[in-house]
Amino acid sequence: MLSLLAAVLLAACPQPPELSTSQPLPPNQTQPSFRLQQNFSLQLVASEPLVTDPVAAAFDEDGRLFVVEMNDYPYTDKSTDQPNRERTTDLPIGKIRLLVDDNDDGTFDRSTIFARDLSWPTGIVVWKDGIFVAATPDLWWLQDADHDGIAEIRQPILTGFRKLNVQAVANNLLWTLDHHICGAGGTNGGLLSGTALDPHTPTPLTMSRHDFRFSPLGPPHHFQLLSGGARFGNTADDWGNRFICNIRNPVQHVLLPLEHLSRNPHFNPGSPLHDVAASGDQLPVFRTSPPEAWRIINAARLTGQGDPRMPRSEKNAAGYLTSACGVTVYRGDAWPPEFRSQVFLSDVAANLVHRQQLTPAGPTFSSRRIDQNCEFLTSTDNWFRPVNFIHAPDGTLYLLDMYRETIEHPWSMPDDLKGMLDLERGRDRGRIYRITPPNFNRRPTPRLSQSPTTELVKLLEHPNAWHRDSAARLLFQQQDPDTPALLHQLLRQSPVPQARLQALNTLAAATPATPAEIRQDTPPLTKQLNDAVLHLLADPHPHLRRHALRIAAEHSLAALPDAVARSIREDSDP
Repeated sequence: MLSLLAAVLLAACPQPPELSTSQPLPPNQTQPSFRLQQNFSLQLVASEPLVTDPVAAAFDEDGRLFVVEMNDYPYTDKSTDQPNRERTTDLPIGKIRLLVDDNDDGTFDRSTIFARDLSWPTGIVVWKDGIFVAATPDLWWLQDADHDGIAEIRQPILTGFRKLNVQAVANNLLWTLDHHICGAGGTNGGLLSGTALDPHTPTPLTMSRHDFRFSPLGPPHHFQLLSGGARFGNTADDWGNRFICNIRNPVQHVLLPLEHLSRNPHFNPGSPLHDVAASGDQLPVFRTSPPEAWRIINAARLTGQGDPRMPRSEKNAAGYLTSACGVTVYRGDAWPPEFRSQVFLSDVAANLVHRQQLTPAGPTFSSRRIDQNCEFLTSTDNWFRPVNFIHAPDGTLYLLDMYRETIEHPWSMPDDLKGMLDLERGRDRGRIYRITPPNFNRRPTPRLSQSPTTELVKLLEHPNAWHRDSAARLLFQQQDPDTPALLHQLLRQSPVPQARLQALNTLAAATPATPAEIRQDTPPLTKQLNDAVLHLLADPHPHLRRHALRIAAEHSLAALPDAVARSIREDSDP
């Protein structure tokens, strides 16, 4: 039947043949296409011309939204689009857009181009009066020193990420508990050099299938390779457990840290990643959009080849997960409590959002599908291309919709079918939605840049992760001398384990960590951290005990060996 349908479709193609049949919907006409579970809804907060091709974004402390626009997907020079060929001639036309909601009504009113001429931009983190941006082959620091909404300072702090596969680039920068910036490294690899590297690091630094992290302080930025290798996705839960995704692998826990594995080069533990969820052929998805004509034709061809090794996801035009991206653990406070620690990800090729329930399983996790025979969010519109999510000040998740007719990687399509499609169609479009629960009442956006240190410390107890993470970043950023004592008090008195954990990590980030510094008459910061770690080694929450052990090791806290040994020996948590 598939072969017959494919033949009919090809026979019906006009000359020259075209498979492009769907038309884009105006932003104000998309609502009827959406199907959401549990009476959730989508609210449009920005669309073209304010934004195009959004793939990543970050709120600053006052609710302004920096959006990464990957306008150069999948290419700008079609003639060089050949498998396994580096894309050195593609024009850098990606941008960073700054969106502002002037009247705080929840919809963005204006945008400015904060930075332009970026190559394959896919990740962003806010720091002080600028942003760090992953834009292969570079890692950029972009600064707006005069606060006019445009970056006049552009510094590449690292270069050498390989510009090969447009879907396997460094992506999704993430601010971590220990006040580093972690990026998913993709699978392109590279030969890295730049001021982000420590002076003693041999250059170029060879990167293969790794993720990475670096300090916002610098140069140098103490760049390190990490376990990982995510295609497009990088998230963490409240306790610092990190998860990535890889096209057919929707949720992977980064279980074994590279810094520990590399201590013994003769030991091969296998993959440092644990597949938390079923993947590929084992994970059906339930789209409500029709499969595109080219998918039907291609699936029929592959079925006709009769190769038993061919996965079902290739021999069927729809029905299986093939393009997982944007994996995100929900950490907000606007949705019902049962949504905490649920994982959301897109199958961008199938125009849907899938979710899983995380469950601890020894040192790692397992997960299961929540929605049975349906998905959390689907659209009947083939142009709907959800690629990523971000936590917002209002406690919801924002969804980034690239809004393209075709999202497929050019290398995954037969040349004849690819020639019938315009893979750049939709480059001038893009939408951002707020995902809201029933009876949602949006709170005003705070202006944390005006908050005193005492208020920022209190915000570490806030139920919304954006508030906690932003407050912790600002405390680390500002380095107020009163901060350590306030953090020390909070971690001893707060009933909120997330607050105790943020306080511990922020105190540790402000404390000298090298043995040379710690041997100098035990400075006050080290004494406070020593006391904090001793206190939290006995914390009732296992994740706090784990982080206390990590920090004791990283800071070589000399007064702790007995307490650490006792904690390791007696702790009942796996």
